[in-house]
Amino acid sequence: MAGKKVLLVEDDKFLREMLAQKLIKQELEVQAAVDGKNALDILANFLPDLIILDLLLPDIDGFGVLENVRKNDKTKNIPVVVLSNLDKAADMERAQKLGANDFMVKSNFSVNEIISRAKEMLGIAAA
Repeated sequence: MAGKKVLLVEDDKFLREMLAQKLIKQELEVQAAVDGKNALDILANFLPDLIILDLLLPDIDGFGVLENVRKNDKTKNIPVVVLSNLDKAADMERAQKLGANDFMVKSNFSVNEIISRAKEMLGIAAA
């Protein structure tokens, strides 16, 4: 389990810090980005095993980040879980077409369920 890395891209400070703390408790290495540009800057030097990505972000939105991730040879195979308040089918389809591996609507899941999904995507058995 130790050694797995997660990039958490979330502009909501409270949710970002809560998710980051829970991921760290799972012995994961976490880098947190506050916006799309910050996420792409982090990805230049940090290769995560999973990206948890909000779509509604300042500057470069999550769709733009996802597009960049999939176009880059270094990051194109990293699983991406979209975690968003956008719940329209068109947004979900767009994210999937751009290469999202999973789509979670924030209001439908607890923080613990989000952590469980992250562990699942990382191949970590639930404790």
